[in-house]
Amino acid sequence: MRKVGIVGLVLLLIVIAVALFYYDILNLRGSKDDIIAAIIEYEDTRRAPDRLISFLSDPDPEIRARAALAVGRIGDLGAADHIYRLLADSSVEVARTAAFAIGLTGEKKFASQLLELAVGFEPERLAATIEAVGRLTDSGMTDIIDELAKYLDNPDHLVREQAAYALWRAGGKGAAARLAAVGRSDPVRSVKVACLYALNRLGIPEPVDLYSEYLPDSDSFVRSLAIRGLALGKDDTKTFLVAVGLNDRDNNVVSQAISSLTAIGTPRAIGYLAARYESETDEKLKVQLLESFARLKSDTIAEQVNAEIDSCESSNIIGAGIIYLARVNGTESIPLIDTFLAMNDEQINVSIAQALSEIGGEFVKPRLAALFKDINPGVRAAAFEALAKTDPVNIDYYLNSALDDTDWVIVSQAVDKIGQSKLKDYLPRLMGIMKQQGTGTDLKRSVVSAAGEFLNASMVDSLAEDILYHGLQDKDYLVSREAALIYKNKLDDDKTAYINKPTGLIGKREIKSFITKYKSNPRAIISTSRGDIEMELYPDIAPLTVYNFIKLAQDKFYDNLNFHRVVPAFVIQGGDPRGDGSGGPGYNIRCEYSDRPFERGAVGIATSGKDTGGSQFFIMLGAAPHLDARYTLFGKVTAGMDTVDKIVRGDTIKNIRIIEEKQK
Repeated sequence: MRKVGIVGLVLLLIVIAVALFYYDILNLRGSKDDIIAAIIEYEDTRRAPDRLISFLSDPDPEIRARAALAVGRIGDLGAADHIYRLLADSSVEVARTAAFAIGLTGEKKFASQLLELAVGFEPERLAATIEAVGRLTDSGMTDIIDELAKYLDNPDHLVREQAAYALWRAGGKGAAARLAAVGRSDPVRSVKVACLYALNRLGIPEPVDLYSEYLPDSDSFVRSLAIRGLALGKDDTKTFLVAVGLNDRDNNVVSQAISSLTAIGTPRAIGYLAARYESETDEKLKVQLLESFARLKSDTIAEQVNAEIDSCESSNIIGAGIIYLARVNGTESIPLIDTFLAMNDEQINVSIAQALSEIGGEFVKPRLAALFKDINPGVRAAAFEALAKTDPVNIDYYLNSALDDTDWVIVSQAVDKIGQSKLKDYLPRLMGIMKQQGTGTDLKRSVVSAAGEFLNASMVDSLAEDILYHGLQDKDYLVSREAALIYKNKLDDDKTAYINKPTGLIGKREIKSFITKYKSNPRAIISTSRGDIEMELYPDIAPLTVYNFIKLAQDKFYDNLNFHRVVPAFVIQGGDPRGDGSGGPGYNIRCEYSDRPFERGAVGIATSGKDTGGSQFFIMLGAAPHLDARYTLFGKVTAGMDTVDKIVRGDTIKNIRIIEEKQK
């Protein structure tokens, strides 16, 4: 019997060896689409099992690269250890992806190791590594910053360019003089622009000659950088140069000039802004100018606004005008406010609540109290914020009323106030919200965050810690993760292992079907009240985001929603069923960060933190490198940017149609 057992074992081992030998030939591991689908599913459920790690050694470089990206996106502690060796991969694309993925992990210890390994890398691989180091370095890591600055002298322009961006990301103000020198003398334009951007974002006002040099540049993004840079020192002698931007042919540059003159804030700067306001016809810029005058508390245009506001048809301009007049005229603006209150316009009433908050005093309380009972939750929310500011004596009444509200956003506002003010007596109510059946993700996150305000390493409130423990145990991944983060930051207690993993958006079979179907990028046509916007979607870069967007569009989720957020020279944003920036489809999708840049026309997913996206999307009006790899980019506008530029807050998305390209 023993001999039979040994023979059987030997035969089994032979069978296993033969199976392994013919593993790829027999395709036992599945097709490439099977493997990519499995990787996407692991990424979606934020799991990094041994099978995913094994794909890092796959013979196919595309699979190695995709697995590395997934590990970086998942970002579990120790993730960078698995990817590190791929920096020396025979495929440059795999190495580049691995470097980017390490940068996503946030594991700062790898900054130094990456620099050591990078010695001798060819330019493309080295540039990607330098970019990753910038993402892992902070301003306190001065030795790393000094090393990064040396790469500004590298023979290859790709490396010099990434060194400049890396110094900005690392907060390397100490390298400002070197950045300015390279910005003046480098023979490659892209390097000069990178230095200009880095100096700008670091807040360095000194290289005035460098900023001035780019005022007449052919690229509107670069002209905007020049104007922003000239205003950093708030030097009135530069006001004329900044004001030149008010006459630019590109409204993005005009918008930057308005912001920069507002930052300077001198009488001369205000004079230029007033002159622009008199001739302004663009609604977005007019609202921005009103907001600027309100910020400056300048009554220069008060008489003009008072005369115009009654006949104005734009709720955006009326709202901004009311807030401005309240700021500069105080109680004198109350009769005007009462006139608009009688119109009962939701958007204007939100602005009125903010205006009354600016005025303050006994006169405003009855009006705010009435708005606090408004049928519209957005108005109630604005009124609550105003009442909390203007009538702190009765804060308990407002807090209890808000906690009893049927709208979760208003409840969440009250929870946030409780945490900020450390109102311990409300902790039992917070626990009740935490335990209540049906409490949504965002509200539970607010409760956990508020509880964290009562905790630190030297003082622990037992009830607050109980709330935190309930959060850690919560089945919702985002709530559990929020609690673990507070444990780490407040109590120096690592609970990462206890975070509940999320449920996937779809299963592996559906993922495979989707990526097989969309080998060619589909298009989306967004029909708006201003015209059509056409964009190309990127399922290869952000498959689950694109899947979600297509499904919502085909389910008519977006029909008749509006663009609730418009920031001149930055973004337009829509896709919120609430219309106030806090709504979504009722679930969250995972972030799918990539190295695609947020240029003008890029389309991204709005979030309130990692993995909190849903239905809200934004379209870039201008370039914004500071968003790169911090938001999911899933498409780009290919036609209709003129329509994008016309969109103002409140404009409608009529519908979104998906156009599937024929497979080649």
